[in-house]
Amino acid sequence: MSYIKFENVTKEYTMGEIKIKALDQASFEIQKGELAVVVGPSGAGKTTALNILGGMDIVTSR
Repeated sequence: MSYIKFENVTKEYTMGEIKIKALDQASFEIQKGELAVVVGPSGAGKTTALNILGGMDIVTSR
């Protein structure tokens, strides 16, 4: 059983008529006691995912 489960999460930001997908159906699982590292290029959605997990942001859809 997963300790943390992130399944098909999408987060969009709207700037006027433009929609930007910070996360597009992102999924991952972390088991209890497992060490996880979040890596990726700038703009990949790392901070957005962590903000959602920390309760500082909400998803657009799942």
